[in-house]
Amino acid sequence: MKRTGLPRGLAVCLMSLVFVPQLALAAYVPALPAIGGSFGVGAGGTSSSLVGYMAAYAVCMILTGNLADRCGSRRVQLAGLVMFTGASVLCLLAPVYGVFVAGRVLQALGAGTGTVISRLWVQRALPTEQRLPMLTALSTVIAVTPAASPPLAGLVVEHTSWRALFAFMALLGVVTTLAVAKLLPADTGAGGPAGAPGGAVRPPGGLAGLARAYRRVLANRDFTVFAGAISLAWCTYFTFTTYSSDLLQLRLGASPTLYGALYTLVITGYVAGSTTAKRLGRSRSLEFIARTAAAVAAGTALLMPVTVHLWPQSTLSIVLPMAVCMLGVGALFPTCQAGMMRYEGEYAGAASGLFFFLQMASGACYTALIGMAGPPDALMLALTIALPALALFLLCVFALRGGPEAGQDAVPVRTAGPVKSGSA
Repeated sequence: MKRTGLPRGLAVCLMSLVFVPQLALAAYVPALPAIGGSFGVGAGGTSSSLVGYMAAYAVCMILTGNLADRCGSRRVQLAGLVMFTGASVLCLLAPVYGVFVAGRVLQALGAGTGTVISRLWVQRALPTEQRLPMLTALSTVIAVTPAASPPLAGLVVEHTSWRALFAFMALLGVVTTLAVAKLLPADTGAGGPAGAPGGAVRPPGGLAGLARAYRRVLANRDFTVFAGAISLAWCTYFTFTTYSSDLLQLRLGASPTLYGALYTLVITGYVAGSTTAKRLGRSRSLEFIARTAAAVAAGTALLMPVTVHLWPQSTLSIVLPMAVCMLGVGALFPTCQAGMMRYEGEYAGAASGLFFFLQMASGACYTALIGMAGPPDALMLALTIALPALALFLLCVFALRGGPEAGQDAVPVRTAGPVKSGSA
């Protein structure tokens, strides 16, 4: 914890904020067939709850970034956790599938606040050279959670009921709310770490004011390129998450527990990639790490259609290439976030919200488009995973040719006029 530059309690608090939405997503995936059977929804029909969750997650990014600038990050985070807790209870007691999907949407709107708030604290409380280690710590939590939770969730579904998962989520919401109320400092500067947000920034009001803020953010090349890269990496990851459960369980015969173990293998690649990015960040530029990671992700994703063609009935023909692909994806996530944080203008909250909105919205739109033709078979899933990975490689090769060397700060983007208290 000491290497992050944040007080231990605050660092743990920020990690808990990214743990909640990841658990709500990952622990739910092995239960998809059981949930579909409970509500009488056919194979592939439950993907709408995943897409709805991710679409609401994307909307939450935009709302959280702007509300944090206006109302303060602590207040927004507490409100989000209360919403998540109530939505978990709604999913637990849902009598029909429509109510369940509504609960999932509300869960995402509440849990997603932590994705923005945690990164906002890293940007505002730490200097540039100390951000990548803390971002890697957050990414490790994001990776370990879906690695550890699916096998446990699979056991719960097999031996009790999928509703027990949402009972646990409701309890988690209560505990996390109490922890945040105790550990996350208020946006006053008092009691917070040096450089933490001292007060809420109020961007120009109305849609015109938000449009000006977003134009200023999007004018920064680091922001746009790294936002594009993380969006394509997320499409690769989320496509597998959305459609692999039904494919591996209903078509290839894996049990919920076995599927959880296979999913853990995939996420292990993510953890290894994220850890590697942290080590490379000490001696290599973000651009070099992104190009290398994109090459790994694209190379193995393009191999997946070949392995699926050769061994169409094997779960490992999909899982093993995906695990290696996740080495690249895992390295890209903290790298892209650190690259985005080179924007240090006054609209830091709006920038963070827009960044994660673009990431989540791209995944929701892409998987929804795939699902229009029905749930994909193994070969189609492999092809739809490979397509964004190839685009990611091309973007990183041609748009990330140079950049500051490791240990050198990029020139921060300054806004016209004095930077207000919300800047880093």
